[in-house]
Amino acid sequence: MKNKLTVFLIGGLLLLIATILVGYEQSPQGKTIKFATSAEYPPFEYKVNGVLHGFDIELAQLIAKELGKEAVFEDMQFSTILPALQNGHVDAAIATITVTPERKQHFVFSDTYHFDSIAVVFKESQAIKNKTELTGKKIGCQLGSVMEIWLKNNGYATQIIAVDNNNLAIEALKAGHVDVVLMDGVQGQTFSQKNKQLSYQIIEKAESGYAVAFQKHSPLVAQINQAIDKLHQEGAIAKLEEKWLKGDLP
Repeated sequence: MKNKLTVFLIGGLLLLIATILVGYEQSPQGKTIKFATSAEYPPFEYKVNGVLHGFDIELAQLIAKELGKEAVFEDMQFSTILPALQNGHVDAAIATITVTPERKQHFVFSDTYHFDSIAVVFKESQAIKNKTELTGKKIGCQLGSVMEIWLKNNGYATQIIAVDNNNLAIEALKAGHVDVVLMDGVQGQTFSQKNKQLSYQIIEKAESGYAVAFQKHSPLVAQINQAIDKLHQEGAIAKLEEKWLKGDLP
C-alpha cells in the first residue's frame, strides 16, 4: 500500500512539474524580449507623441524578429538602466551603452553594433576646438553615461554637472548654467540642427562602441550576437545607419 502511495505521489509530482514547464514555455514572457532603454537620446531612442522611435529601437525590433520574438521596451532614466538589468527587471538593455572595463565587471555585452565619437556642444559665440579648451569650463553631461566616465578619467571631475538626460543638459547650456555639454557625435549634430544658436565639435574618436547589455550568463547573448551578425551581413544595420544617423530625423 505504501509503495502504491509513493508511486502515486511521484506520478502526481511529475505531472505537476510538466504542467508548470508547459505553461512557462507557452507564457507571453517566452515570446518577448524586454529591453530597458532611455528615450532621451535622439536619434538612437526618443519619443514622439508617446511612441518610441530611433536607431536602437528599430535595431532591437529587428533582433527580436530574427529570434522569433517581439521586442518590448521599459523606458527609464539612463542611470537606472544597469541597476534594473542587474536586478532582473529586464532581459537586456539597449540605449547607446558603451562597453567599458568597469561595466564588464558586472555585465556581459553583445558584439558592438555601432561606433561613434565624443563631441562637445557649445554656443556658437563660445566655440571649442579641442579637448584642452575644456579646462575651467562647467561641463554638462548625462548622469551615469560614458561621457561622465570619460570626463573623470581625463581630469575634469571637478567641472562635471551631471543631469538626468541630455535634453536637460542642453537646456542648461542654453540657460548659461553650463558652458558646454559632452555627448556623442551623432547626437551633437542632432541637437545643433534643432538649436540654431548651438554648434558642436568632435574632440575624440571613441575607442569602444555601443552594444546590448545583459546579466552575466544570460542565454540571450549568443542568440543576439548571431542576429547582429546576420543583420550586418544582410546590410540591415547599414540601412538603419543611413536612415537615422546620416541626416535629419525621419
